[in-house]
Amino acid sequence: MNEFTAWMQSNWYELGNLSVEVVFLSTGIWFARKILRSIRASQEQVGALIRLSVGGAVPERQVPNAVAERPAATAGSYWLTPSESAPADQAAPVENGPSPILSAGHGLVGWLNTPMMKSSGTAPWRKAINWLRSPAGS
Repeated sequence: MNEFTAWMQSNWYELGNLSVEVVFLSTGIWFARKILRSIRASQEQVGALIRLSVGGAVPERQVPNAVAERPAATAGSYWLTPSESAPADQAAPVENGPSPILSAGHGLVGWLNTPMMKSSGTAPWRKAINWLRSPAGS
């Protein structure tokens, strides 16, 4: 025991450095696992929405008993309870207009075709500066 105490007293800086590195490593792993769980839950939610929009029917969920017995308050915040979700037999109205991507492309082309410099009048910030410089009574 005396040898171990002597070793700790002579190598206290290295021992502290090692313990700090272990703490940083474990914290990094903990954060990475939480981020990966969050990404997986998001991907599952998007996948369920895609299946719902493509198939049109509500798929049957295979839920383990432990998860099924949990109350909704302890479930993730991304999960909708059946009372909050819209009925599946109500179809969303289909718009016959152009797609949003196509209309955004037309807007971009129109913006690129407009001239960049105004040739008429003075700039609004110059008008504001001239107004501030002028006397109040004139």
